[in-house]
Amino acid sequence: MKLKYLNLFGLIMMFIGLLFTSCEQDNYALPGGGIKGSVLDANNKTVQTEQPGGIKIRMIEEKYGTGVTPNDFWCKADGTFENDFVFEGKYKVVPIEGAFFPVDSVEVDINGVKNVDFKVVPYLTIDGSVNVNNGNVIVTYKLSRARVGGKITQAETLISSYPTVSNIINEKSITHDLSGINDVDVLNNQYTDTITGLTSGTYYVRVAAIATNTYNKYNYSTIFIISIP
Repeated sequence: MKLKYLNLFGLIMMFIGLLFTSCEQDNYALPGGGIKGSVLDANNKTVQTEQPGGIKIRMIEEKYGTGVTPNDFWCKADGTFENDFVFEGKYKVVPIEGAFFPVDSVEVDINGVKNVDFKVVPYLTIDGSVNVNNGNVIVTYKLSRARVGGKITQAETLISSYPTVSNIINEKSITHDLSGINDVDVLNNQYTDTITGLTSGTYYVRVAAIATNTYNKYNYSTIFIISIP
């Protein structure tokens, strides 16, 4: 019986020793670098998107070659991005899957926190204004583009009580089907939408529009914050 207990004690001590050895082997240094910046258009305005599901930033560490799994993370809705959990080293970095024409990657040597901005050409640009009159929200906007791409098929005014308002997240919307209208006429037109029936509170308003593209992504206006008394 005594021998049995000694054997059990020995097994327990061996397990504890292996546990501590494993902990020592896994005690790697945490990432000490980071990257932040903006996705900009030709006028140095950030390209508005949705979050998540909008623009991705893709990072590929060069020392591992072409077969390495990329490190992807989402931009914020305002077109800025930040990742403060990156191992230091050389990376190829590129914004992907947004509502803009593809761009080439850039080489970034991350040593500490690196600031990187990307210039892209959005499929569409949306300029608008929002006014509140007697509890109604009046949204006026125009679409433009610097480069011809896919057919412009839809534009819509979106409103939500959540700041992440998007084509997916909204409580009220007004949609214009533009698929049967010539793009020249679409771009020459000014649109005015009026949203009624809102209760008192704070709301977030923006306009979304889409031109046919691979990832079915929308371009967005900036987010307007309004209050209904």
